[in-house]
Amino acid sequence: MSITNDQTKMLIQMIKEFTANELAPIDMQIDRAGDYPDGLFQKVVNTGLLGITLPREYGGAAFDYQAAAESLEKMATGNASMAVTLEGHFKTIEQFIKYGNKSLNDEYLPSAAKRIFAFSMTEPSGGSNPKGIATRAIKQGDNWVITGDKIMITNGGLAEVYCVLAKTEDDQMAVFVVDKDMPGFKFGKREDFIGLKGVPVGEVVLNHVVVPDNHLLGRIGQGLEIGDNAHADARVLMGAVLAGIMEHELQTAVNYSKERKAMDTPLYQLQVTQEKIADIAIAKENTTALYQKGADNKVANKPYAEVAAMAKSYGSRSAVASGDKALQILGGYGYSHEYPVEHLIRDARAMELAEGTIEKMNLEITNAEIAK
Repeated sequence: MSITNDQTKMLIQMIKEFTANELAPIDMQIDRAGDYPDGLFQKVVNTGLLGITLPREYGGAAFDYQAAAESLEKMATGNASMAVTLEGHFKTIEQFIKYGNKSLNDEYLPSAAKRIFAFSMTEPSGGSNPKGIATRAIKQGDNWVITGDKIMITNGGLAEVYCVLAKTEDDQMAVFVVDKDMPGFKFGKREDFIGLKGVPVGEVVLNHVVVPDNHLLGRIGQGLEIGDNAHADARVLMGAVLAGIMEHELQTAVNYSKERKAMDTPLYQLQVTQEKIADIAIAKENTTALYQKGADNKVANKPYAEVAAMAKSYGSRSAVASGDKALQILGGYGYSHEYPVEHLIRDARAMELAEGTIEKMNLEITNAEIAK
């Protein structure tokens, strides 16, 4: 049974209401505390948000990537951190759906509506560059023994199931599914980042973790392909989050410009203010168009990696610039913790780095254009 337009509208309305009631009122609190308050994540679970893209056979709602992306855009207008937490979960679920064998999916996907899943690629030796991967998986009978150190993992410490990229040979990689309850698995350092303060980003340490052969995602030697696919899926959703951040910046600037005056003239009537508001609005719409095209192409089984990289590259730069424009409209208050603009800039700045830097995005876009 396919999802109807009415069902998608109901989902988006539910996201808007959840954001307005549960996230937006504590957006500043999350930033200041550097974590989600007790009970918030359980509300996310109880509302069914983890299962938006999960197939119905595993207890999910089976919405497509277009609906998932729009959901994260609406959520990010109230709080970008929770939208990024769900982005990390959704992109990982996508890898199970595309590459998981039946026994693996039957074992893990029924829990995906209640447990966060995460993708673990980055390492101290090489960042997100797969050439620097040092984690090893060694075959022993019907099992694999995995040893390594993963850092800066989105939802690291919150997630309970991890897709881990490891070398099976010096020139060969694969992805394995590891559960936090397996012997030899432990959490390490949580990063103290300046933005997206609610999202736990942490270290995962694997010390001779034994996983059965059916915990292989895809095939041996397919690790880089799966990693690249996860990146492309993530970048579509990050474009949506960035559009949401810009909407938050826009509304903050617009509302302030209506309330404040320069002498007797409302700020929004000043040309310098109008130019900044227009720039933010245009950037938001452009980013929305890019992420929506990426989601549309993915759903239609068309190439989408390049436009996903565009959504992240353009969207992250634009969200940082838009935040700066909003800050200028607010003046001194824009630089104050009293308003959200300064933390929105910090949130957006993180997105210029996560899932590949701006420079990496531009390299991938250029390579795609040269290859045409």
